[in-house]
Amino acid sequence: MKDGTRLSADIYFPEGGPRGGPYPVVLHRTPYNNQRPSYVATGRYLSDHGYVFITQDVRGRHDSEGHWIPFRFEGIDGHDTVEWAAAQPWSNGKVATMGGSYSGWCQWALARERPEHLTTMVSTATSGNWFQENPYHNGCLMLVMLAWLNVAGRRVVQDPGLVDNWPEVFRHLPLVTMDERLGRRLETWREWLTHSRLDDYWQSLRLDDDFRRIDIPVLHITGWYDDDQPGSLYFYDAMSNESPRAADQHLIIGPWDHGGTRKPRQDFGGVDFGPGALMDMDAVHRAWFDRWLRDVPAAQPDNEKIRLFLTGADTWVVTDSWPAVADWATMYLRSDGHANTLTGDGRLTTQSPVVPEQADSYRYDPADPVPSVLDEDFFSPTWSEAPLDRRFQQSRSDVLVFTGDAQPEDLVLLGQPRLHLFASSDSPDTDWFTALHDVSPDGGSMLLAEGRLRARFHTSLTEETLLDAGEVYEFVITLGGVGHVVKSGHRLRLSITSSDFPTWDRNPNTGHSLGQSSELRVAVNAVHHSPASPSRIEVPIGSSLPSELGARQWGA
Repeated sequence: MKDGTRLSADIYFPEGGPRGGPYPVVLHRTPYNNQRPSYVATGRYLSDHGYVFITQDVRGRHDSEGHWIPFRFEGIDGHDTVEWAAAQPWSNGKVATMGGSYSGWCQWALARERPEHLTTMVSTATSGNWFQENPYHNGCLMLVMLAWLNVAGRRVVQDPGLVDNWPEVFRHLPLVTMDERLGRRLETWREWLTHSRLDDYWQSLRLDDDFRRIDIPVLHITGWYDDDQPGSLYFYDAMSNESPRAADQHLIIGPWDHGGTRKPRQDFGGVDFGPGALMDMDAVHRAWFDRWLRDVPAAQPDNEKIRLFLTGADTWVVTDSWPAVADWATMYLRSDGHANTLTGDGRLTTQSPVVPEQADSYRYDPADPVPSVLDEDFFSPTWSEAPLDRRFQQSRSDVLVFTGDAQPEDLVLLGQPRLHLFASSDSPDTDWFTALHDVSPDGGSMLLAEGRLRARFHTSLTEETLLDAGEVYEFVITLGGVGHVVKSGHRLRLSITSSDFPTWDRNPNTGHSLGQSSELRVAVNAVHHSPASPSRIEVPIGSSLPSELGARQWGA
């Protein structure tokens, strides 16, 4: 690197070896050990198809020198590595990058530095929409990031199985010393807790003002249930609107979680999406690299720029744009004041309230939060794959449930729903967690998308504004992306509550500085629906079912 630090890179050559070049180069950078079997398999695959594959330990990790501070050095180090690779005698000067999650962020950080020989990227399940995705999402702290730091917070990857008290860890207060329950001190965790709003610490990482200078084609890959979907869509949206290469941004969204974006499965969360959900990701990457590094245009047709898997119909489709919204349908939250649980009287209707209606209220007790998983023991099978059927949450009295009428015909949803929530609390702060579901005729309730907001950030993520007790505020919450067909006879359902633990931290409702106190208080929260406070959700409607691709593989 420019400062003299040496980074460890394993290099995989085609059969001709270094003297058989020059070759196009694919670079992958990781904090997880560049000798992981999956990286070795990728190196062998790409080298078998004529590429040099480089997988590099980032600074301060495994065999690389230096000190690792998560997210902070990847731009400069990535730039230097791209230019080093392009200058080698076995390189033809064209360098692509690939990788998911943290490795996805590595790509965007170096793209901001605009290395001359960076030719294209494949960005998978990419983190990087800081404070609106990771480690905070609209002010709510993702507790699993502590588990990530525990695994990756030193020079080498730690064994996650050595921690056997995760329920105690996640319930520890104050949050800033939660690392002590692991028996270690994690400075990055403590630093994050001192930056609990969108301040300069996070803004310095964001690429908000950089996309207009990043002029490379990119393939973006994410899943409907990918935790880093907000980051992936942030990068895709910005590049599609601001980059000089806006026309060369391509997108794939499948019915996958975070890991499924690299190794797709046909089932997730108790739902079988059929064999069409499978995709050969090695072939997808090779087709993309063939096009941009070998000038093989037929490897990835332009008419497949956006490929989406529509859940509900379980088929792949292509669209001209994302979000592919032809219209918005507005559905109002209505009840007689008893929307608690799925057996309550909450309903979704296209009719707005014409007279004031009794608000729906519930007690949010942070000592007894709504569970996001079936088992708080992190890394257990029931944690890693909580069911998409969320009736285990909707049976609680601190969850409001609003269900619509049966659809008379198939309804295509393509975009990100928006909730306008008119709500109040008797506490200075609280959280709003909301989710959209598809309810089948047999009563099953399948999760489609989620959204969340810490109430103190209702006017801005950069400034905190506490609530006045009893005052009604409008909270606007954008949910995750949806590509779904609500089949005839199915119904839409919206759930609203104030916790989703232990995936997300508990709001103590006190209004104190976040993460610094152990005090908890019960909040009485209310959702209002009246002519003056018309709580409603706007759902994105596609004009018709887009062109179907069936089971044909992308790039085939």
